[in-house]
Amino acid sequence: MIPELEQKYQQLTEAQKEIFRGYGLRQVKHFVELSLPKIEATLPKQGKVLGINAEGKVQAINTETQQVYLWISDQQWQVAKVASSHVDLKEDFIEIWQILELEKQDLIDLSHIHRDFLESQSRPLSEVSEMHE
Repeated sequence: MIPELEQKYQQLTEAQKEIFRGYGLRQVKHFVELSLPKIEATLPKQGKVLGINAEGKVQAINTETQQVYLWISDQQWQVAKVASSHVDLKEDFIEIWQILELEKQDLIDLSHIHRDFLESQSRPLSEVSEMHE
């Protein structure tokens, strides 16, 4: 379990809370620690990873030409015909990873933490207090 999860969760911005709820901590850790280093190592020249778009693909941009790239299933960059207007930002994933100290957690242990935490947040106050009696 992550110590002081409630306090750490409260430090997140709304966008980061959405990532927490939508992806889960296992996916955040996997993206930051395993995917990003490999993805960033293969970026086209002047490329910068923006984040994950609404289709679930990593999106990057050429900082000089503004050309958009997508990381596709065969693990290579492809020029995008259209840039996704909604991107969950790489910086938000990294911030969640840092605040929740996910580097100290085993990937497998993170499978249900976010779901259990969110379920406890949605319980009526009377149920929560009964659990602690």
